[in-house]
Amino acid sequence: MKVRDNMGERFGKDVFFVSITLMPEQDSPAVLTKFANRYKILEKPGWTFVTGRPRDIELLRRRLGFSYIDRELDADRTNHIRLVLVGNEPFGWWGTLPGADMSSNQLTQYLKWMEPGVSGMKTPQTIPMKKKKKKAKSGE
Repeated sequence: MKVRDNMGERFGKDVFFVSITLMPEQDSPAVLTKFANRYKILEKPGWTFVTGRPRDIELLRRRLGFSYIDRELDADRTNHIRLVLVGNEPFGWWGTLPGADMSSNQLTQYLKWMEPGVSGMKTPQTIPMKKKKKKAKSGE
């Protein structure tokens, strides 16, 4: 919640959160909505809660890299990996942060860092293009 508030007007415009349940058998859309309402998450746009068929959630979790190689460790949903996937989709910049080990201010700084032009990050619009030399035509 603090990170959302720290992002100010950007949240829901170009910064979005997606929370994926680890227990889709228990977390129906109604359960997730009740949770979001309890914490007043839905008062502002930009935060989506995802549930679905267990096999689809499992596939999504694994494809995003939120799983352990050790099957026994991975089967314990109370021991989830607690990572935060961050990215700037238009520029294809993606990374993973140890969300549970970071303060809300640290997470906010990383999100702000993902904005083009911040911290010296180059964007396609700011990378100088080398001009091609024109070849002289023969006989001139």
